Amino acid sequence: MMSVRLVIFAGVLIAFGGIALVLDQQYGPPTSNPDPESGVSSAAFMAASFPDLAGRQQALGQWQGKLLVINFWATWCAPCREEMPSLNRLHQKYAAKGLQIVGIAADSADKVTQFSKEIGITYPLLADSGAAIEFSKRLGNRLGLLPHTVVVGSDGKQIFSKLGVIQEMEFEVLISQNLPK
Repeated sequence: MMSVRLVIFAGVLIAFGGIALVLDQQYGPPTSNPDPESGVSSAAFMAASFPDLAGRQQALGQWQGKLLVINFWATWCAPCREEMPSLNRLHQKYAAKGLQIVGIAADSADKVTQFSKEIGITYPLLADSGAAIEFSKRLGNRLGLLPHTVVVGSDGKQIFSKLGVIQEMEFEVLISQNLPK
């Protein structure tokens, strides 16, 4: 009986994932061009702030002038957990060349702190279970799903937005083409 429930539950999850993927491909933000109607100006984006793991507000504007990769995620999100080691490697490889990766978790600071220690994340992690998804939606994540990644150029303009896991090689190409000169 338990295995039947598990199979049904897994089927429902797969169905919802497929529906979300189809909807995002049809109606979601394009992967190479930002949504001009995202609802967040460059100034508003840079003024946005979220608490770090110690509870101090951190404005995104402190990283202006860098290629800024914002990754919206949560500790309970398996695809998010899958791509974080890649993000960590890329941050270590390109940070000195003008890349800044920031994770904004739709989760509690306690859970994010524990996860960060387990994985050894070296880039800044911010945690705001209430505001993270809402801000992600304003940046083009119409479905409010995770992971969602937004890339902002050194000029403060959004240049990339994608819902779902991004493969490390895709990140490499995007980063190498957009690092500050």
